[in-house]
Amino acid sequence: MKLPERVLAVNLNQLGDALFTTPALALLRERLPDAHIDVQAGGRAASVLAGNRDIDHLYARPPRRGMSRNAALLRTLRAGRYDAVILFQSNLSYAILARAAGVPVRVGFAQNACGPFLTRRVPPARRGEHLVASYVRLIDAFCEGGEVPAAGHLPLKVAVSAADHAFADGFLREQGLTTPVVALVIGTTRPQKRWPEEYWSVLADRLWDACGARSLLIGGPDEAAEAARIRAAARSPLVSAVGHTDMKQLAALLSRCSVVVTGDSGPMHLATAVGTPVVALFGSTDPRETGPWHGAPDHPVRGSVLYDALPCAPCGKSPTCGGRFDCLRGLTPERVFAATASTLGVGTWDPLPVIPTTGGV
Repeated sequence: MKLPERVLAVNLNQLGDALFTTPALALLRERLPDAHIDVQAGGRAASVLAGNRDIDHLYARPPRRGMSRNAALLRTLRAGRYDAVILFQSNLSYAILARAAGVPVRVGFAQNACGPFLTRRVPPARRGEHLVASYVRLIDAFCEGGEVPAAGHLPLKVAVSAADHAFADGFLREQGLTTPVVALVIGTTRPQKRWPEEYWSVLADRLWDACGARSLLIGGPDEAAEAARIRAAARSPLVSAVGHTDMKQLAALLSRCSVVVTGDSGPMHLATAVGTPVVALFGSTDPRETGPWHGAPDHPVRGSVLYDALPCAPCGKSPTCGGRFDCLRGLTPERVFAATASTLGVGTWDPLPVIPTTGGV
């Protein structure tokens, strides 16, 4: 088979999902070193992929759904004269547009009615399979086999500039923060992923009293009021970076922290990409599928994952508990403190609650 010379990968919109595709893009570049590889991505995904050396050109997708977004993709497909398109996102409209644009090779997951419009159909992610592994399978099918790199060769990637690191260092210096600094990511995309607000101040105080660790609140502008309430409830001197960074600055800031305590969120994957240990709190989602990724399914997680696997979990986007979220409420501040202190190297911790991320490539 003649190797494709011009490839467009249609990426996802969310921060974490986009980071999940970076190992697959690295594999694609390894398999096709001379190909021109473009990526179209939307929202925060485009910002976190900027500067990725496996990508030749990055197109930012319009923020609004509907005709404007579809028209932008069709223009990109036609102008780029691509001989292959890879659909990381199982979007029926995108599959139809790829065929309408006459792209000869169209690879994607056989779900959401996309199958008839694809030339290579890949089974979607299996239950318990990490999404990174499913994206790697997509590239493996696109390249028609070959040896998948060994464990540890496919980490998440984010390009952080010297200016981003300078911002992070300046912020920490201005706030008088020295190690150990523990980042507390209070924001998530859905309420069923959100650790109880009143737990954060308790955790911060325990870290300060027992470990001398300063806590740094992380979140977007929408979490500003919550951050203010957490700071008011705490005895310890909390610092807030909520709403003060862009994605790359946040990555740099997380790289300077000793540990990141977080729910299933984009910043969790940013922390993983820059090599900072995480204490990840899971409830409504399966950590085997979206948990911290460190290069391969059997690669050890730096830090820990707390997940009680209640009978109702994972409920995904359809919680049945009436908003109680017992899956997260059961992850008490004392349990999370013990895991965090152990990761800091200043305590011991019973590892029984930890569910390591697993999956198959």
